[in-house]
Amino acid sequence: MFWSVLFGFIAIWYDVILASESAYDIRGQIAISNDPGWQTRTLISANFGEYHGYAQQNGSFVIPNVKPGSYIVEVLNPNYIIAPVRVEISSKASGRIRARKVDYVQPNEVMLVKYPLTFRVADRTNFFEKRETWHITDVFSSPMVPMLLLPVFFMLVLPKIKDMQDPETKKELEDASKMMSNPQMPDMSDMLTSLLGGTKKPKKIASSKIRR
Repeated sequence: MFWSVLFGFIAIWYDVILASESAYDIRGQIAISNDPGWQTRTLISANFGEYHGYAQQNGSFVIPNVKPGSYIVEVLNPNYIIAPVRVEISSKASGRIRARKVDYVQPNEVMLVKYPLTFRVADRTNFFEKRETWHITDVFSSPMVPMLLLPVFFMLVLPKIKDMQDPETKKELEDASKMMSNPQMPDMSDMLTSLLGGTKKPKKIASSKIRR
């Protein structure tokens, strides 16, 4: 019984030693300026929370006791958007660490980055959409504006251009306008009455002609 317990403790101790020998640290630097106290709101995560570390006052961080493998290292801060980095720790090359950019669209494309890591702010986090404001240029960008301007162009500008280029067309338009303004043209109501076989309306005689 004593020997079995002793061998059990030795085996556990040996596993702990092997695990500590094959674990490595991921180190880096975060560059954030003009924001006092950002370190308290920042968490550095590896493999989506499996390993994590914290930022120091000078911006440096350490993720301790990371086993060999491939990890996505992210800097989580509610006020900033920072691009993640993939870190690969080799188990065959005595813990050689290589870092490259994360590309979800083309994951096979390898773009190496320097190690120790350096994270920079890509953009600030916007929790609300910016309210749209009205500008005079919005009127011209509306699709209804060409639909309203083209008929006006065809009615006003295009006939003038044709009149200046074609004198015959100009003369025809003038003749048509004269016919429309001629007071001797027959009344349309009288024409319709005669066609339908009705009687014509008696014309009123001026009072000046009735006098004897």
